[in-house]
Amino acid sequence: MSEIWTSIRRTPYQSLASFLILFFTLFLSLFFFNLTSFFNGMLSYVETKPQVTVYFQNQTKEDDIFKIRDSMVSSGKVLSVKYISKQDALKIYRDLNKNNPLLLEMVTADILPASLEVYAKQPEFLTEIAAYLNKQPGVDEVVFQKDIVEKLLSLTNTLRRLSLFIMIFLLIIAFIVLMTTTAFKIALKKDEIELLRLLGASTSYIRKPFLVEGMLFGVASGSLAFALFYLIFLYFYPFLSSYLAGIPSLSFYNLGSLNLYVWPPSVQFIVATYIIVVLFGSLIGFVGNYFSTSKYIK
Repeated sequence: MSEIWTSIRRTPYQSLASFLILFFTLFLSLFFFNLTSFFNGMLSYVETKPQVTVYFQNQTKEDDIFKIRDSMVSSGKVLSVKYISKQDALKIYRDLNKNNPLLLEMVTADILPASLEVYAKQPEFLTEIAAYLNKQPGVDEVVFQKDIVEKLLSLTNTLRRLSLFIMIFLLIIAFIVLMTTTAFKIALKKDEIELLRLLGASTSYIRKPFLVEGMLFGVASGSLAFALFYLIFLYFYPFLSSYLAGIPSLSFYNLGSLNLYVWPPSVQFIVATYIIVVLFGSLIGFVGNYFSTSKYIK
């Protein structure tokens, strides 16, 4: 460690440049990682909801509704169909408005429509299912959520591509800066390296301080990026909680069984995020300095 601190003191500006490029790379990576994870959780949540809901006219008989339900099930294009009777609709309505007695007194089961909640096996079946339901007798309204799912899917895919592009760009810049600064440090220690060679030191022994320094910079910059990101997050958390009110817990890539929730972020998710960003930072620092020492220490 003393060699590393000595190297930092001898080349403060080069060390600062390496640290800052790693910090900004990891901070932006952390930002896009959390943003992409959030929208992926939203997409998974929306896809668990009824993708097509059909409401029937009050005079539609229950047997006719069951015929439509059975015909959809037999088509092989739906995953499941749930029947919501008038009484079920009234119960749902009462649960939603239990804090407003006036609204409860005004509504009875007779004026609420029966409905079917349809889950399609594949997103491409949604348009066909909605078109089929619109043609059935007794249907009052078909609520189709394909646009919501497609917009979320498009946004998530766009974020993934944008994140990948930014990550590749930042990694290239980070490697160039790390290799340049490390090459400068190697040049300053040229006499020491030659002396170590004369004393019989191996190449791996000479390279070790540079590799450890790169990993140390990665851990330090990753820790700072993590701390700053979550300080900003905690500052905006009251606003985000108000703006996203009503959105349930969103799991991280369906890993809710491990208590990994991206919204609101669980302790397990925060800890996992820190471990990932620190390991990623140390890997960048190690690889950057590894290539630089491979090139300039023969």
